[in-house]
Amino acid sequence: MDYIAVLQDSIDTSISMKIFKSREESSVAHIFKSKLVKLPIALFKNQNVENFESIRLQNSAIKAYPLNNRPRGNHDINSVKFYQKQIQSNKEIQPIWLIKKDKYILLDGAHRIVASYIENKSINAYVI
Repeated sequence: MDYIAVLQDSIDTSISMKIFKSREESSVAHIFKSKLVKLPIALFKNQNVENFESIRLQNSAIKAYPLNNRPRGNHDINSVKFYQKQIQSNKEIQPIWLIKKDKYILLDGAHRIVASYIENKSINAYVI
């Protein structure tokens, strides 16, 4: 997935969650008010991040997305496995997107979080 597609997904999520009132306001925040940081994967445990189910932190994609809880069907499994392979090959994966309010809110990147957890790696994030 390319940077622009990930950025658009994050902008769309922030609007659908009513964090921003317009695409313009969201775009300005994403582009000019975000900072790239490295986050420990432990941040995502114990419901510390809104809009991310910490139950997804399992030791395999199939356990993270059991058959009865796959919002995107097999895409959930395939996506986690894709990012795992990227990590195993020491390739950069797209940073996730978060916004910091009272606590962090995930805007884009659940599959990358799960893959990073399985591979025991920290994760890059753009934080607004």
